[in-house]
Amino acid sequence: MHSPPSPATTIAARQRLWQELDMLCRLGLGLAPVAPDVCAVLRALVGADAVALFWLDEQGLPEGFFHEDSPASVQNLFLNEFQRLFVGAHEINVLALAQPQGPRVGRLLAPDAGYFRSNTYNLLVRASGHRHTLDLRVEAPGPAGPVTRAVVALFRAQGSGFGSGFGAAEAALLERAGASLQRAFARMPAGSLDSRHDAGAAGHVLLDAGSLRPVLADATALQLLRGANLRGLGLRGEAGAALPAHFFGQLGLQPGQSARIAVPHGVLDIRMHPLHPVAADAGQPGQWLLTLQLQRPRQIDVVRRVLALPLSPLQREIALLAGLGHARGDCSGLTGVGAAALKKHLRTILEAAGASDWEALGHGLRR
Repeated sequence: MHSPPSPATTIAARQRLWQELDMLCRLGLGLAPVAPDVCAVLRALVGADAVALFWLDEQGLPEGFFHEDSPASVQNLFLNEFQRLFVGAHEINVLALAQPQGPRVGRLLAPDAGYFRSNTYNLLVRASGHRHTLDLRVEAPGPAGPVTRAVVALFRAQGSGFGSGFGAAEAALLERAGASLQRAFARMPAGSLDSRHDAGAAGHVLLDAGSLRPVLADATALQLLRGANLRGLGLRGEAGAALPAHFFGQLGLQPGQSARIAVPHGVLDIRMHPLHPVAADAGQPGQWLLTLQLQRPRQIDVVRRVLALPLSPLQREIALLAGLGHARGDCSGLTGVGAAALKKHLRTILEAAGASDWEALGHGLRR
């Protein structure tokens, strides 16, 4: 369990956290790749033992989630047994909290007695060591009106370092955070940002060509799939677990297709290649090889490096533009800073970053 943030957090430190949250959500990556970073910021800003973040597609259907400290067994239940165990009366979980009825924040501040008898509370919340929950529904514009795009849940344990459950003050902080979270779903102009990625180790899964059932999966592939939190593929805590027979169907792919799935920490890149049998006259592949690789967007690390510099909030915004690949000429229009003031701020930024000019600043932040 994470340690509670210090109650002596300074105004400057809290301002930095608000700016970090907003920067992460304005990267144009959606919520999935930045979910671990966003959860850490919300935990420190509001005060919680742990945070969970669920994101939904443009139709309001669940796409994925990240939970900071749920045990492996709890996450497996959520991924594999959701419909059987967590749908019904008093099951106030992500599906219920995503509904547009009721307040956007704090529906679980004072739940009825039935909630504490529910599977959601006993098999998910209490089983993760939590007692109190503060929730937020994040809505964004959709084709036919506002659509729920995310649900946030903050947790505190009984008798934790915070002394009690959540109240109106914490609810107001979380509701304020909703404005930044909403920006994560804004469409970004094509080619407006540096979109390079740092690729991790590749994993491999071998599929039978006829049944598309997995024949073999290496340790790296299993680790990547555990971290992806894909529905129906709860593999956490099972070092020797085999992929289920329906694995390929859960990915929603057709033979020969590739995919890029937004997951916690980045994008899971999946490539599918045919492996032909030894017999020369065979016209069909004997097996399919799936190559999986987690690609981490560099923009996330750019935000971290900018926030580490001894700069003012405005200077951080200017430095971020360089790190994201914008031209210096874009600064005035994007920040509202005039040419003379920009020159002064840029002098301070370059000195703090140890860079000679705008281009060197951008390269250094993207290194």
